[in-house]
Amino acid sequence: MSPRATVGIPVYNGEKYLPAALASVREQDEPDIEIVISDNASTDGTEAICRAAAAEDPRIRYHRQGVNRGGAWNFNHLVELASTPYFTWAAADDIRRPEFVRRCLEVFAASDPSTVLVYPRTRIIDAEGRITEDLNDADLACDEPTPHQRMRHFLTAQAAHIFYGLHRTEVLRSTRGIRPVVGNDMVLLAELACRGPFALVPEQLFWQRRHAEQFSAQGQAQVAWHAPRASVRFAFPHTKVSVELLRGVASSDLPPGERLRSLATVPTAWTVPRWRGPAADVWAALGLRPRHQRAAT
Repeated sequence: MSPRATVGIPVYNGEKYLPAALASVREQDEPDIEIVISDNASTDGTEAICRAAAAEDPRIRYHRQGVNRGGAWNFNHLVELASTPYFTWAAADDIRRPEFVRRCLEVFAASDPSTVLVYPRTRIIDAEGRITEDLNDADLACDEPTPHQRMRHFLTAQAAHIFYGLHRTEVLRSTRGIRPVVGNDMVLLAELACRGPFALVPEQLFWQRRHAEQFSAQGQAQVAWHAPRASVRFAFPHTKVSVELLRGVASSDLPPGERLRSLATVPTAWTVPRWRGPAADVWAALGLRPRHQRAAT
């Protein structure tokens, strides 16, 4: 049978957690999947891990890039490589329970046909794989009837993790893709919310790993993940998130009234409540530490 879903694994120097992440994908109880790995010119043992897995499992397609073209490019490249109606990114340090893909497909089948994204509830694990937190996400369906309501829901909840759910591939390809900004997951979710409702799988089937080495824990240095040769000091990463959220809404095919309501949701649900981020951008551009950090020394 032709695969029904693609699991895309973007990786760069992921040898520490990749074996567990890859095993969790290979252990999915949905038989009709393809697994596509895009290795962004890793210099550690990642290539050997991937080639060994591909030799054992005919569902795996391994693509190795000659140079590191940045994380945003790698994520987008996997969507281009997908050959199925449904697609999910699997970070090289996260874990998916065996039912993940199957249950997402089942909820898609039972949901409104306009649904564009389905995701399960999430637990947080640490570097050793121990569960440290159950996210309070039982009401995070984001299935409201209008785009601005859906946007307000996940922006207020800062629910970036739902980005790792199962997408309709054709809808995902209709967006601008992963943008080269910190917070690109929220930007993409905003564009998807303009295209249709989301749906929630009630089981906790996604275990997101949080550890000191992940790029989201690196502050201003996150910029290097998107563009390895970028100037971090003048990047204004947090400010650009709000700008890209607005651009994402503006680029969508919404009626004028709903477009205005969705645009107005960005500052009220995201920018103003998170004002410290843009403020930190200014301090970084001036070569200074934020005021609250200077006061602590």
